[in-house]
Order: sequence, then structure tokens, then C-alpha cells
Amino acid sequence: MKQKNLKETKNGINILVVEDDKFAMENILLSLEPEGYIVDTAVSAYQAEKLIEKSVYDILVTDVKLPGIDGITFAEKCKTKFPNIKVIVITGFADEPSVIRALKIGVNEFLKKPYREKEMLISVQKLVHLKQLEEENRSLQEQLSKENYYLKKEIKIQEKVSSRHIVIGESEGIKKCLLQSDKVAQFKINAMIRGESGTGKEVIAQYIHANSHRADKPFITVNCASISPSLFEAEMFGYEKGAFTGATEAHAGLFEIANKGLIFLDELTEIPSSMQAKLLRVLEQQNIRRVGSTKQIDIDVQVIAATNRNINEAIEKGFLRMDLYHRIALLEINIPPLRERIEDLELLYAYFVEMYNDQFQVKAPKMTEKFMTFLKSQKWEGNIRQFSNFVKKWCLFGLEASEDDVRLWVNSTNETRLNDHFDSVLKFDFISGNVSEIEQAKQMLVQKILTLYKGNKSKAANHLGLSYPGLLKIMNRMEIKQLEN
Repeated sequence: MKQKNLKETKNGINILVVEDDKFAMENILLSLEPEGYIVDTAVSAYQAEKLIEKSVYDILVTDVKLPGIDGITFAEKCKTKFPNIKVIVITGFADEPSVIRALKIGVNEFLKKPYREKEMLISVQKLVHLKQLEEENRSLQEQLSKENYYLKKEIKIQEKVSSRHIVIGESEGIKKCLLQSDKVAQFKINAMIRGESGTGKEVIAQYIHANSHRADKPFITVNCASISPSLFEAEMFGYEKGAFTGATEAHAGLFEIANKGLIFLDELTEIPSSMQAKLLRVLEQQNIRRVGSTKQIDIDVQVIAATNRNINEAIEKGFLRMDLYHRIALLEINIPPLRERIEDLELLYAYFVEMYNDQFQVKAPKMTEKFMTFLKSQKWEGNIRQFSNFVKKWCLFGLEASEDDVRLWVNSTNETRLNDHFDSVLKFDFISGNVSEIEQAKQMLVQKILTLYKGNKSKAANHLGLSYPGLLKIMNRMEIKQLEN
């Protein structure tokens, strides 16, 4: 018995032969082994069962008459364990009940003794071709499924905003950024987006995609920091069945899914150096090879990468390979931080107010000139993300907001917690999102936070990013019972 891992076979096909006739077994091996197939053998179903516990097989060749259980019963067990296994049954007779039974369990081929060696080889080749077609079909379905998943995500992002207006601003810094982005979109070149955290690097990548000839093709976002180094190659380039433990089916990688479209590699400098070398090879050769496969798959993918690190420092300290940087950064796009484009603040405010008013079905109170002047004087170290979170709070709680509340919202470190709390309340407790339910959600949020801190209004106010008087105003307006501290 020769038992080898599937990925070690010459042509990726493992065959299990169950035959108690020594002469017949030798003839089968003489037919199949010269063709490069790896064949495991057993003289009984009991012995074969031990093999299928340890290996994955593509084709089963079994005689009907075996010691112990018969070949058709064993074939049925194999089909239960491996639904995609192909079965050849060898029989010295062809009684109708056995044939019907074999067909019911999915036997693919019958060989009646005596048969010629060529007949065995032809039957195997037919089933190998059938398996290849099925694998290609499953791979295509997997790719289409992933494409649909990513495309649905992009549709949700674009539902409320025109693709030509996803970047808000009229400042010189933003105009330059969009001019560079238009060049990248027009000439189909790879590019590096640089900018502080929260400046909107993914939004710029979406803008490039939306305004390029690839706009109707996939847009795939990859957070490189979130992929484990051990899974990076399989996730990015795909893998074949049997490539590693648990790889029971072939899977398309993200580059394969992004073919003809654009892939956005966020936090590129977080990829381990060894994986950066593999990525460089893909960009240079314009093809990928799935883990566990020798087949090259040609790809046509525009690559946009992003980092908030200083490029020179990243290269010097080994976070980014210089050759990879030069392969990707045919053009650098620099997004200015919000503090350097304060003249865009009112446009951004109007955009986010419209978005959150529509999302939560509320009407934000008018922003006073005094408050707007205050907002323009802030550093906004969290950039657009921080400002967006501020406007969300203003839309939800601005009616009761004092100057102290506004200051707290700008400087609060709890804004993410507040957003997560509110979004979870909307998601799990309400469906339609009408005005009355939004008010109920706000009331429920305040009550939950008060309960969390056992009625301690100071702690609750801090958690919500409100001043103490601001919380009291909300509690009074909503008639929320003041719990005992």
C-alpha cells in the first residue's frame, strides 16, 4: 500500500483501488501508475476503510465481490464521506438489481470482467476530466459568491452618494489630491495613497475605481494588518483542495476575485517582509499561483496601496520593501489632514448632517456661528473619521447640547463606544428607523448607560460624551427616571 499526500501527486489525482484478486490488482497498477496517478490499494473493504480515514481520494475503483462487505456497500460509505468522489465498479456479472443499486448511490462507470487495460485507463481519464470540470465550476461559483459579497458591500457604500462626489472639499489640498487620483484612474497605474489615520484613504481608492474603466468590475478592500501571516498567501492568492489541513475544497484568493478590477491594500506596511516578496512577484509577473497548485493564473488587477507611516522610515526600518514600494508607487497621492483643509469643514458638516439626518430620520439643530468657529479652531487629530463621529452626536443629541457638550464631543475618547452602543440599539431593537423609534433608541441608550453605572450620572455623562447638565436636560426631556447612585 502506497499512501501519499494528495498535493504530492503528479497530476493532483489520488485513486483508491479495492481488489482481492492479486493478478487483477497488478494489471490495474500497470494501467494507472505509468500515467502519473498515485494509487493506494486494499484487498478488502475493511482495509480500505482505514485508508479513507487518513486520506482524501478522487476516484474509487472497487470490485463488487470483496471479503466482508461488498464493493457497492463500501462505495456507498465512501460517497457519504466524500460526496464528490468518482466510482468505478468492476463486476464479473451484471445482474439488474446490482446495477440499479449502484446507479442510485452514484456509481459513474462499470467495467465487466474480463476488461482490457485500456478500458480501465479510459474510464479513469473520463472521470478525471469530469472532476476537473466540477472543480472549475465550484471554483467559479466560489469566485462569483465572493465577488457578490464584495460588490454588495460597495453598493451599500454608494447607495446614498454619487460616485463623482464621494470626496468632499474645495481646498487646494483636496483639489490636488483629486487631480492625482484622476490621473491614476485614467492611466490604469498602481499608486500609493499616503495620509494620516482617518483622512479617507479608502474613499480616495473608491473614487479612483468609480472614475476608471474598471468601475463595473470588482473593488476589493484588504486590511493587511488583519490577515495572519500564516494565512496571507492562501487568503490573497487562493488554495487548492488538499493544500493544507482543512482545505477540503478549492478557494479563489482575493487577487483572483479582483481580476479586471481594483484591489485596495490598506496598511501595506503591516505585511511581513516575506509576504511582501510574494506580493512583489505577483505584481511583476501579473499572475498568481494558488497554494498547493503549479498552475499559473493570469490576472489584470490595478493595485492601490495605502499607509499612514512615513515612507522613508518604513523602508529604513524594514516595514516596507523598497522594490515593492517602487512597483506600487508609480504615483503618490497625498491626502492632507483635516487641520490643513479647515476651509472644507462647513462642506463636510453639511454632507454628514444630510447623511445622518437621512440615516436616523432626525433633524439636526442649526449649527451656530459660534460653535462653527469653535470647530474650525480644533486640531481634529482623528481627521474626517473624528469629525464624522462628532456630527453624528450633534444630529442625535445636539438639541440639548451646551458649549461644554460640544467641547466634550470634540475631545471625547468615548465616541466609538457611543456609536457602537447606539448602532447596536438600532440594529437589534428596531426595524423601520422612523422618528419615534429613533427617539426610543436614544432613550434606551441613555437608560442602558445609566444602568451600567448604577445610576451614577457623572460616569454616564462621561461615557456618552455629554456634560453633566447636558445629560440632565436629556433625561428631563425624555422623562427618564433618575436612578439612585
